Amino acid sequence: MKRANEALVGASVLVAIALVVAGSVWLSGARFGRNDILKDVRVKTIGGMSVGDPVLLRGVRIGRVESIQLAPHDWVNVQLRLKGGTQLPARPVALFASTTLFGDWSVQIISHDNLPDDPEVRKAIEVAAAAGRDKLPGAALPDVGQLTAQAGRIAGDIATISSRVQDAFDSTSAARLKSAFSDLSRLSAVLKTIAQGQESTLTRIGGNIDTGTALLAASARNLARAASRVDSATDRDQLQRILGHTDTVASDLTAVAANVRALAASAASQQQAFERIVNRTDSMLARIQAGEGTLGRLSRDTMLYSESVETVKALRALLQDIQKNPRRYFSFSVF
Repeated sequence: MKRANEALVGASVLVAIALVVAGSVWLSGARFGRNDILKDVRVKTIGGMSVGDPVLLRGVRIGRVESIQLAPHDWVNVQLRLKGGTQLPARPVALFASTTLFGDWSVQIISHDNLPDDPEVRKAIEVAAAAGRDKLPGAALPDVGQLTAQAGRIAGDIATISSRVQDAFDSTSAARLKSAFSDLSRLSAVLKTIAQGQESTLTRIGGNIDTGTALLAASARNLARAASRVDSATDRDQLQRILGHTDTVASDLTAVAANVRALAASAASQQQAFERIVNRTDSMLARIQAGEGTLGRLSRDTMLYSESVETVKALRALLQDIQKNPRRYFSFSVF
């Protein structure tokens, strides 16, 4: 009876040891068959990959990571143990990707034609393929932590831009812009008044010059008549000299009068051009002050400012929610 109990206890211990060994082998994914396939992968970096991590093909586990070793020329050699009879795709490549937020990694076997649209990943695959065809080319995808950090930096940049936009355009800026338009309109009115006053002054000057010229011409004629009457009473040569000087003075006065007329005409033409410019400026500013056109609506309507403030508030709320709940907006899936 005692020996039977000892045998039963021994058998129980052996069965427990066998179950523990079998469970360990099953959990580690080790296979003892002779038809397993060993594939080497050439890669620059493996991320968080470790020995024993699964190898997946279209989401199905087909093997495990057998070993990881450093190789010459800054390469890493990763050996994969695959199930016998596994049909790999044409031009296979290996992608090392994070599968969970807790640091679990896996090796994804895909075709070279189905690479993701990531220039860095494609470049890493091309470099590994160019190094030799004896091994599968591989590349490591960014993990969730790196993507979250990148998203956080982008959110911070957007928040900075939003705050600068809000500081640059507020209600005070709109009021200053409106005040500047009002001051410009008043300045235009003052310039118009000055131009009108100068126009009447120049007109009076021109009239006075014409009158003075006519008077000078009349005086010259009277002087010529008087000289002709005195001709008989004076020496002929002396009178001729006096008349010659008189003609010279009259010619000079006539030239001066012509120059004054030309100056008055030029001033009048320039005055008209200046008045047209002032009238157009005053018309444009009057339209802006009345709220017509794009600038007029911007100076009178505060809807753009209100909508900009609301947009910035909504954007800040969205960024805060993205930082708190990134999985609500981003879904990471390799295949």
